[in-house]
Amino acid sequence: MSKNTIRLMLFLFAAALLLLLGRSLLFHGPGKKVLISQDGVLIHSYSLNETRTEIIPAANGGRNTLHIENGEVWVTDASCPDRLCEHMGHISLPGEIIACLPNRLIVQISEE
Repeated sequence: MSKNTIRLMLFLFAAALLLLLGRSLLFHGPGKKVLISQDGVLIHSYSLNETRTEIIPAANGGRNTLHIENGEVWVTDASCPDRLCEHMGHISLPGEIIACLPNRLIVQISEE
């Protein structure tokens, strides 16, 4: 192998390593929070880096169960009739939201 080929391979390896490191910091880095609002009022704020399950009661007698783990949050159970919030999936990036309109609940990811 020529010196130029070796240099090119080292450069590509270093670039790939930097991209992986940057992606890891961007998607799982410190500073992201889960903001939980009900009726437009912030009721809870948790770090996205912790592991916990929260049951959020609603004023209408309903409830939502949220789970935070591995840098993601999702609804595992809901009392609303359509249960769309359960099917909204896992969120982990700033600006992503989960909404449960019957229980007037908004879950969003925010930078700290």
